[in-house]
Amino acid sequence: MAKELTTEGISEDDRANYIQKISSFVGSEVFEFSTCNRVLYVGFDIEAEELASKISDHNGAEAIPFELYEGTEAWRQLVKICSGLDSFMMGELQVMSQFRKSVNFHRDRSLISPYNSAFFEHVISANRSIRKQLGFTQTTESMLSLATAALDGILDGQGEMKTVVLGFGEMGCKAVEALWEAQQSDILVVSRDPSVSYERNPDLASKCTMISYDDWNTTPRSVDLVISTIRNADPTYHAGHPFPSIGEATLMDFSWPPSIHSSGIRDNQVLLGMEHWIKASHNLGKEWNYEATLQRSESMINTIQERFTEALHNKTKAQFRALIYATMEELAKSWETVPQATKGDVPQLRAFAREIATWICHQPAEFHLSELSTFVANTPRELSQAIIAHVDHEVKRSVLVLNEKSMAFGGTS
Repeated sequence: MAKELTTEGISEDDRANYIQKISSFVGSEVFEFSTCNRVLYVGFDIEAEELASKISDHNGAEAIPFELYEGTEAWRQLVKICSGLDSFMMGELQVMSQFRKSVNFHRDRSLISPYNSAFFEHVISANRSIRKQLGFTQTTESMLSLATAALDGILDGQGEMKTVVLGFGEMGCKAVEALWEAQQSDILVVSRDPSVSYERNPDLASKCTMISYDDWNTTPRSVDLVISTIRNADPTYHAGHPFPSIGEATLMDFSWPPSIHSSGIRDNQVLLGMEHWIKASHNLGKEWNYEATLQRSESMINTIQERFTEALHNKTKAQFRALIYATMEELAKSWETVPQATKGDVPQLRAFAREIATWICHQPAEFHLSELSTFVANTPRELSQAIIAHVDHEVKRSVLVLNEKSMAFGGTS
């Protein structure tokens, strides 16, 4: 199902158009994130079940078996995803980079508001702390390190090999670098436009032979190892378009969605695709106590969540206090001109408004509006009963308008 939903391999314009259509269909802002082993949607102001149902409907599929998270649990899961802790790809550094790029993509394309994008910045901040404490910044069991380990195993004792790298993007360049570090110099790089690819990294490209896909697909050659980093929505090589005849060779496919389908390889070719890398990563996770690491990370996330919640609460309280004082100040100005205010009342009204604001800000999370009325009525200030009644009515009305339902309950009479 993930292969049908993923936006990996499609253009940025197509991806933006897809997300816009989903957001419009759902009726709220939606954040989309696809990697080699996950497809993620985050909806705002919508229940998780409703979001999952509408995404299924939009894609013309029956109920897609999404894992559903809401509220704080959604935040925790995003931290795990960003850290690579949700999958077999332990400490996968690429995930955080991809996540940040996706957040920037949504922000730059105005797919999510600045307010909602700030939510993801908190996730990224928590992720940095997790990685640092777990040591993922130094020892990463990522796709790249898995690839390097597998490459070393293949090249060990083989001497000079004939190697091919399909694609010369970020991952393709890393593959070439890994081959050079393994003292392999016979490297053929295949790209859509060799001249454009050359300009992308001239120093690295000068160490390789650059050819086009037309040349690669039509000219028979003998090859020992192929590393594919092709980005495409569907497999490039399959039963209807088999892999070129290159003799006995190992094919390492690091693309997602896969660029090489098993139906497209020949009998003398060995395919190491995504299933292989997931199993390899899982086994590696067992060697360094995967379960213990997960338990430790849960404890770290708990601590970070407490700090995050406290900081958010403090920020909210500060903003609320500023709002209350500003509101009471504006009300006091209006009270000075109402018929109920006597000459003796007017000089005291702004100070009285500040006292009311202070009382509100010092209340617990919830209070009844009758308590506010009692405070106003029992003021030690010498004010006329008419202005006190007017102030009481106006203050309660303003509190209700502020819609701080978590702070106040009850009604005005």
